[in-house]
Amino acid sequence: MEITSAERAYQVLQPLMQSDVEEFWALALGPKKELLRVKMLFRGTVDHCPMHPRDVFRFACLENASALLIAHNHPSRDLLPSGPDLRVTERLVSVSEWLEIPILDHLIVTVDGFSSFARNRWCRFPTERIRPDVHPDFTDRSLN
Repeated sequence: MEITSAERAYQVLQPLMQSDVEEFWALALGPKKELLRVKMLFRGTVDHCPMHPRDVFRFACLENASALLIAHNHPSRDLLPSGPDLRVTERLVSVSEWLEIPILDHLIVTVDGFSSFARNRWCRFPTERIRPDVHPDFTDRSLN
């Protein structure tokens, strides 16, 4: 299965992310955006989920991922990111540039739907820094 849009990622994640506590998930993607593996990396409390970039990129390296999509749930049903959500995403995207394993998007998933950091421009992802005209879906995203 190819993950070429936020909707496609949501279809994969929504059945998995039904917890009443926050969880942080990652999708490892191959060179053609094919799904290599999806995994919950961290589990927190009702309103907080501590995480560390080291573990996110360990997962990416072990799966030989060409790119990542990250997601976390909000049991509160709030589709807007918190301040910590924004800071963590910026930090992960910064690390992803150094490691050359781009993060394509960060989704917030609730029982009512999802929101996309890329679509809402809550964070600038690496491709947007190179080509600001790139549509926030992933089919055109390439670091080449």
